[in-house]
Amino acid sequence: MMGNGADEQKQRAVRSAPELTYGILGSLEVLQGDRPLIIGARKQRIVLAMLLCRANTAVPVGVLRDALWDDDPPRTAQKNLQVYVSGLRGLLGQRSDGARCDGPLRHHPHGYSIQVGPDQLDTLRQERLARAGQQAMRDGTLQRAADALGQAVRLWRGPLLPDLATVPEVAAEADRLQARHLAVLEDWAEVNLALGRHGDVVDALDQPSREQPFRERLRRAQLLALYRSGRHTEAFAQYEAMRQQLSRELGLPPSPVLAAQYESMLRGDVNAQVPETAPAVAAPMPSVPAGRVNVPFDTPDFTGRDHETDVLLGALTAGRDTVAVVSGAAGVGKTAFAVHCAHRLASRFPDGRIMVSLRAPDGGPRLVPEVLGELLREIGVADPVPESPRDRARLFRSVTARHRMLVILDDVVTEFQVRSLLAAAGGGAVVVNSRRRLDGVASAVRIGLEPLPDAEALELLGRLVGPDRVTAQPAAARRLLASCRGLPLALRIVGGKLNGLRHLPLDRYADRLADGRALLSELTAGDADLRARLSVWYHDLRPDDRATLRLLAASAEPGASVSNVACGLGVELAQAESALERLAAEHFVEVRPAEVEAHDGQASPHFVLPPLVRSFVRDLSRQDA
Repeated sequence: MMGNGADEQKQRAVRSAPELTYGILGSLEVLQGDRPLIIGARKQRIVLAMLLCRANTAVPVGVLRDALWDDDPPRTAQKNLQVYVSGLRGLLGQRSDGARCDGPLRHHPHGYSIQVGPDQLDTLRQERLARAGQQAMRDGTLQRAADALGQAVRLWRGPLLPDLATVPEVAAEADRLQARHLAVLEDWAEVNLALGRHGDVVDALDQPSREQPFRERLRRAQLLALYRSGRHTEAFAQYEAMRQQLSRELGLPPSPVLAAQYESMLRGDVNAQVPETAPAVAAPMPSVPAGRVNVPFDTPDFTGRDHETDVLLGALTAGRDTVAVVSGAAGVGKTAFAVHCAHRLASRFPDGRIMVSLRAPDGGPRLVPEVLGELLREIGVADPVPESPRDRARLFRSVTARHRMLVILDDVVTEFQVRSLLAAAGGGAVVVNSRRRLDGVASAVRIGLEPLPDAEALELLGRLVGPDRVTAQPAAARRLLASCRGLPLALRIVGGKLNGLRHLPLDRYADRLADGRALLSELTAGDADLRARLSVWYHDLRPDDRATLRLLAASAEPGASVSNVACGLGVELAQAESALERLAAEHFVEVRPAEVEAHDGQASPHFVLPPLVRSFVRDLSRQDA
């Protein structure tokens, strides 16, 4: 009883303590009220920094493991990570006995997250203030915009996470956050220039401009501030130094906007402004017809996805330079979802909504220069497009920087494709569709599409075959849903077949689908072929991951633990865990809640093959036998 009373007293003390606040826009800090908490161990600092950089989002165990040990994790990596998390829970005053999850650190089936409120973390406060400032800019209330953006800028304590700069994963997150901060700084500078406060802008932009010499929006604000402050010689010298550095290091001239501003300053225009569109100095920019659209027609019976649609529409209308990654299993409806949202955003992107596939006809990834050529033609750049990849990227960047366009990169195969195309984009919004989660694509809004819940799947089936047939045989309709597993592609194939078989009762067709060996053959109609989609998906895997998948499919049990797979493959636990996490990232396996294993008493998640995937892999094994 005494022990229980002490525990309750400790918990009351924790709950009454001042709220924790966190900072990563500079050195890592945790404050309880005004008192800093000491995070001594370097590896604990790495874990906390990674979680805060992706606050309120589950960070996969594999990402944390790579950050902690690069390519050489110890055999005890999983347990060590659990120890670091447990230590952080103690530091943050959170119970770590697993009895409940009432603190900021949360465990997920394949990762960890830290849950923080909008005022507890400086990056979230900066993001909220930046959104308010940008909205005020759109409303034309410049003083309010300057106030909000100024508060956002002052949250920067940089350099960001300096003691962890040698950790590549942390450095990548730091680069992403710094790029976002610089965009806020640029907004703030332009608002203050519009208010005539060029003296404040000159001092604030001096150091960032030295550190980011190729960030042209930052440099043009600096040049304009110098010029309006009467420091004409410095402005001209800065432009010439930048022109030479661009030519020497990148082989590029200044942008048309910068060149036009320079010409304006040379003419002695004291009201020199940054024009929205300026003529090119070296060569005229191509004329691009407005409103270029090549996305397919919207699906007339698109069903469900209300929450996911709200998230994507909200992200793409919140500001410029937004990247959204939509991931999910084969047949879950990623392309239809992106197309549906693109039609909903017609007024937001009046200059074009363009979609290209990043998968070649042979199933492999398309080369980025080839995709850039197609993008240039789709947005209306007349042939011939430039031959060299660098010229294609430069032209695409110039066009997208001047237009409000939405680009959908469909059926992405590799993260390299995405990173290369994002580097070539000059603005706008990009939606990335992939069966993979693409965790390496930084600063992206992530939307994972799951199979439709039963109510939405039943609604879609009713739209496809007629509500009367579903109402007449509700039990058979539920059996059809069970066979299709909530996949919109499977439901559409079934609906299409039943529309052509009006004489066939739903229960008789449900009997056909109940035969596991015939299931995938039935889920084929013309080019709507679930087996073909699964085959492409399967061949994207590494050979050793295919072996893991075959092991799971051969098991009589629906799921397996890490230790089961390690034993079956004859590998170490860490290697088996990495393989299962890759399959989960590919949406080939589902992660179920942790269960306590008898051999060591440790809680371990189970990895389960969806029935359609199990049928497909078993068919392959029979063919190869």
